[in-house]
Order: sequence, then structure tokens, then C-alpha cells
Amino acid sequence: MSDWWVQLSSLQRFFYLVAIPSTVILLLQSILTIIGFGSNGDADMDIDADIDVDVDMDTHIDIDHSGTDPVDNLAGTADFRFVTVRGIIAFLTMFGWVGAALAPSALHTVFTILLASAAGLSSMLLIALLFYGISKLQSSGNINYRLAIGKEAKVYIPIPPNREGFGKVQILLQERLLELEAISDCSSIIKTGETVQVIDIFNTSTCVVDRFRK
Repeated sequence: MSDWWVQLSSLQRFFYLVAIPSTVILLLQSILTIIGFGSNGDADMDIDADIDVDVDMDTHIDIDHSGTDPVDNLAGTADFRFVTVRGIIAFLTMFGWVGAALAPSALHTVFTILLASAAGLSSMLLIALLFYGISKLQSSGNINYRLAIGKEAKVYIPIPPNREGFGKVQILLQERLLELEAISDCSSIIKTGETVQVIDIFNTSTCVVDRFRK
């Protein structure tokens, strides 16, 4: 082993020093994921740490005229995250092995590093796309919003009258506590904390509600 290491060039040693530890870490990550640790992707400790917490608690309601569905407010959104711990480990692993394979060739050192970097970025992108696809499947779920019709809900953000804007309600649907956008045909505002009843579904997942009458 020592003779093999001594015969290597400095460039080859560099690539092996990157590749071998990265491969060990990648294998450990894979084993931990298989046995259940970090299977939801949170254990990646994403470096981009998208802590985009929108705490808009005042009563001003912005009306969304874009026509897009507010599905992203439901069971979490699927974010594309390119720079993650898992992605960096994949980059280093591919970078190291490709570089180690190319180092003995006649390629210039700069081209060797560039090709190894391109291979690493490709594996990083592949990992990002893979986990993005998984997170989309997890976030979309199989929620049938029409099952909310007839159910009671609690107003979370005041609902303007006569469909003049959107409020929000919390509702238990398919054993999940969801936060859905809501509109109302009532002539007065429905305040936070009031109990309402879902009477229809508008625009795929927006609740049409009325004041709850016993």
C-alpha cells in the first residue's frame, strides 16, 4: 500500500485524498438513509437553509390575482435545493474519482481539474433533481379538497366580505390539520377565531365558507 502511494503523483494523491473520505461519508449517508435516519431529507442540513418564514400576522390581506392555486400553503412546498451537504459530498466523490482516473493521462492539469469539476457538478445536479422529485411527491400528497365541503373550520386570518379578498382557515382534513385560503359571500368580515362551515371549493383548493349556524 505504501509503495503504491509513493508512486503516485502529487495530483493523484490530491484527488485520492478527496475521493476516499468523500466516498466513505457518502456510503454512511446512504446506509443511514436506508435504515431510516434522514429519510425525509431534513438530515441533509441544507446549506442554503431556506428559512423563509412569512409571519404576516396583521389583518391586511393581499388579493392574489395571478390565478395560481395556493396549494403551496398546505403540506409544504417542494423546493429545489442545489447546494446541500449530500450534494457537496456527491460532488467531492465524483470530482475525486474522475480526477484520480484522469491524472495519469496526458491531459494538462487544468483540463483534468475542469473535467473532474464538471463530473462533480453533474452528480450534484443529479442528487438535487432526485431529492426535488422525492420532495414533490411527499408535498403533493393525495388530498381531496372537496371532502372539506360541509366540515367546520376555524378562521385563522380574517376573511373579507363579498369575496373581496382572501382569508385563511384551519381545518382537519384526511387526518391532517391544514391551513387553506378562504373566501366568503357574507356581507361582513369574518373575524379570527370564528367557526365557519365550508360550503364549496373554489379554484381547486380555496374554501368558500359561511358562518357556522347550529
